[in-house]
Order: sequence, then C-alpha cells, then structure tokens
Amino acid sequence: MRDTPHPSAPAATSGKRVILVVDDEEAVRRIAAENLRRLGFAILEARSGDEALGILQDASRPLDLLFTDVRMPGPLSGPALAEMALRQRPSLRVLLTSGNLGSVDTGGAASRFPVLSKPYRRADLSAAIEAAIAAAPAG
Repeated sequence: MRDTPHPSAPAATSGKRVILVVDDEEAVRRIAAENLRRLGFAILEARSGDEALGILQDASRPLDLLFTDVRMPGPLSGPALAEMALRQRPSLRVLLTSGNLGSVDTGGAASRFPVLSKPYRRADLSAAIEAAIAAAPAG
C-alpha cells in the first residue's frame, strides 16, 4: 500500500476536473477511480478520511469534487469528511456513495449532499458526477 495519494494526471496542467475518491475498500476505490479516469477526470485517491484531509489541506492542489463512501472505519465518516472539507474549501462539490444507505445514519447528509447508491453503472456515475459539479456548492 502507498502512503501518498497519486493523481492520474498532472492536474495543474491537464485542464481536467480533479476528483478525490475516498473509500477504504481498495477494490471499490480502484474501480471508481478507473471509471472516472475513463470519463476524462484527473483522480486523487485516499483510503481514509484522515488521508483525504491531508490532501484537502494542500491548498496548492486543485480539487473540484469529493467523491466519498458514506461508511468508513475510523473517526471520519463520509458525511463528516464532507463537512470538514467544505470548511477548508467552501467551493468544493461533494458526492457521497453507499451500498446500504438504509442502515447508515448519515447525520442528515443525504439531504445536504447528493448520494449515489452502490452498485452503479459507469453511466450513472458520470451523470451523478456531472450533476454534482454543476450544482451550487453545499457550503
């Protein structure tokens, strides 16, 4: 496992929208990241809320959208991460994802942030990402 996140392309020069994908399940994160790369986005990956916060704190790193799983181990759930991210980057867009929203207390995040249910097809992912980017910031 890597200790540092990695972009799929040099976002500062590519002109691509940059998405931070956060999921503790490596296979799920990798599939989401690969699908987003194929859709033309530059991708950063994080395995946890804490790792994502480290990326978010680097103000020199461009970032358009946070795509995070709702349920992750550790102190930061996806909704909590989203709230903290918006305090650091008020213009950031957020899209949550979950395989079982019915059993997860999102703390009202489902009404504040859009949620994409797992499993999803690439077309669903593309539509949800585009809608989230086009929407006004949640902050």
